Amino acid sequence: MRRRTDFKFAFNALFVKLMLSFLSVILLLASFNLFSHLYLSKKVYQEMVRQNELGLKQTALSYENHFRLTQNIILTLNRSHTWTANLGLLSQVRENRRYDVVREVKSDLANVYSNPFLHIENFILYFKEADYVFEKDGTSSMNDMFSKYYASKEYPPDYWSRQTMGNQYMRVLPAANFRESTMNSSRPLGSLLPLVTQVLPYKEVYGIVMLNARELQTAYGDGSSNPFYILDADGVMLFSTSADRPALGHISGSISYHEQVGDQYYFYQKGGQTGFTYVQVTPAAAVASGMRQMQLLLAALLTAAVLTSILFSLFFSYRLNRPLQRLIAALERKSGTGAGKLSSVKEFAIIGDRMSRILETNQFIQTDLEHKNSLVRQYAYSHKIKNIPLNPNLLDLEDAQAEDRPYAAVLFKLSFKQPSQSPEKDTLMLWQLIQHLFLGSEGDLVAVQPEQNQLLLLLFQCGPQSAILQTLQTLKELLEVEPAFYLTIAVSPVYSGETLITGAYGILSSLLKERRLNEETQVIVEPRASSARSFHVKVTHGEELSGLLLSGNEEAVLGWLARQLEQLNQKDAAAEDFRAFAAGAVEQAGKTVMKLGLEEAVLIQPALKENFESFYSTGQYKEWLHAMVRPILAAMRAKSETRDPVLAYMLDYLDKHYGENINLNLVADKLNLSPGYLSTFFKEKQGINFSDYLNNLRIGHAKELLMNLDLRIQEIALQVGYLNVNSFIRMFKRASGLTPGEYRKSHASGGLPAAEDGP
Repeated sequence: MRRRTDFKFAFNALFVKLMLSFLSVILLLASFNLFSHLYLSKKVYQEMVRQNELGLKQTALSYENHFRLTQNIILTLNRSHTWTANLGLLSQVRENRRYDVVREVKSDLANVYSNPFLHIENFILYFKEADYVFEKDGTSSMNDMFSKYYASKEYPPDYWSRQTMGNQYMRVLPAANFRESTMNSSRPLGSLLPLVTQVLPYKEVYGIVMLNARELQTAYGDGSSNPFYILDADGVMLFSTSADRPALGHISGSISYHEQVGDQYYFYQKGGQTGFTYVQVTPAAAVASGMRQMQLLLAALLTAAVLTSILFSLFFSYRLNRPLQRLIAALERKSGTGAGKLSSVKEFAIIGDRMSRILETNQFIQTDLEHKNSLVRQYAYSHKIKNIPLNPNLLDLEDAQAEDRPYAAVLFKLSFKQPSQSPEKDTLMLWQLIQHLFLGSEGDLVAVQPEQNQLLLLLFQCGPQSAILQTLQTLKELLEVEPAFYLTIAVSPVYSGETLITGAYGILSSLLKERRLNEETQVIVEPRASSARSFHVKVTHGEELSGLLLSGNEEAVLGWLARQLEQLNQKDAAAEDFRAFAAGAVEQAGKTVMKLGLEEAVLIQPALKENFESFYSTGQYKEWLHAMVRPILAAMRAKSETRDPVLAYMLDYLDKHYGENINLNLVADKLNLSPGYLSTFFKEKQGINFSDYLNNLRIGHAKELLMNLDLRIQEIALQVGYLNVNSFIRMFKRASGLTPGEYRKSHASGGLPAAEDGP
């Protein structure tokens, strides 16, 4: 019994069972494939026939649609009264001399034959009684047209002269080869399919549409080289792709059918509208050859699949069995024969017994992934800084980062002096340099990127702040030779583990605003005393700047701006103070422009904070502000130079009495002018209606009064001339996009209103 169990190819061995399983599956699949082959081979013939029938049906439908579309286009022309009248004039053009209608008829014809989807070579109008034709190249005699320009032995000139339509509206003639034969040249026009239609209501006027038969076959045929024929309802051959006359069988009245005639299969399809019969010929040898090739191919594939499957079964069985035998031998040599079976397969029984012992003695598989995975730590710290809650599955990770360890934080902000061609690449290289400098110090380092241009370093167990500043000094020396960018660095003291990282990040973000206006890398450790920030300018002298702008004195305006910038420079103001001053100056200039109605003449540059983010000198601010105010002053000077005395009186009167109940009639009475004339005059001079100007003037003054929080909105409405507070609120929102209350809240909170369309 022992020898039977140890025999390599025992019945219960894995190799034997694998081979038997593989062979069973192969036998099953082979039987299924053989049955499928025998069954499906009978369907191949039907499928091939069906495919030919479907292809012919689609071809016939395309031809039918094309004939129907051509007929509808001609019917549409015949329904046009202009077309009918023009043809009537052309039919007697020799008597009435109405050659002016030629261009219009020629344009109508071009609309038909110029459509590339209709495959029309020409649209010929044949005036039989007048004995001339009209087509895309002009007019000619009937004899010249069909003996020179469209010559064909099947359709000589006398054929067309005998042509009558009877009760038919449209008739398709058999395709023929046409040629253009002139004195010096002769060129083939190809196979054309004439379509003759009667132009109602004229019995002697015919339309001859020359369809390109080869283009139609290319567009609608199945792309094969098999012969294709079109027969009319009387069995007359209209078109053929083969020069040989087909041996057609009996044409049945069925819509779709096929038959075998000799060694050919003929597929027939009746047209539903024209009654034409479309015939596709497929050689029987091609069908039989396809059947034989398919049968040989399937038989070869079945044989190859069975042989390949058997070979692969032997190969995989051997590959699976061999390492298992080696593993069993190794286990046997190490621990002896085990007791008890866990499976009917001998090898699995031995492996199961031995592996159970291995698992019992190897329970120590755990690693400190949390300590080693720096990417996961950065993910957790980034969410802490931005106050983003972690996924519930990562709450343990969040608790692990709350360990009570002292740390220091360093926040870096990168600014480019000029646009970089690859800012992402430059930023990444700089961040890598910074981390490399700090990796050599003692303690633990975590790098987080809160914004695209910011890097936050958290240094745990880092030592005193002086060591951090020494490393930053080394970084400054490295960056002194870099002309493209500079850094603003905020350094925190060493915090205890109780200080939240979000709080540290907020403090460092505030320290970044202490940066001075220059192009050097700066290290900021603590904020300046509050008394040192008393010079912070937010354009409190708005009235002074507005007055200077109204005066139009460029030298005075530029001098005032230069003095303000110099004052900030002398008081060692932060870069944030310069940005606030520039934004305030733009706001005051914008109010002045809107007050004077110069919006169309002057384009105020946007004053968003991002515009000044890259400025690092007073010269840049001075140049930018000068470029802003010069167009305003030029527009004001131009306006004052062309000011009319009547207009000056009106503007001065409105500026002084806008708070009263005034209107156009009142001002016109004071000037002894008619209201209608005065309204037109004011619109021409100011580019705005009188009432719109008055409303804008009142809304502008209302915006200034809204800055006084002691005044109620009802009082402001009365002061600027609105007796009804609801009318005031409606006009204010129409002009500025905000209600008076929303505008006041926006300015009270230090922000700019969402929209300011008024002065």
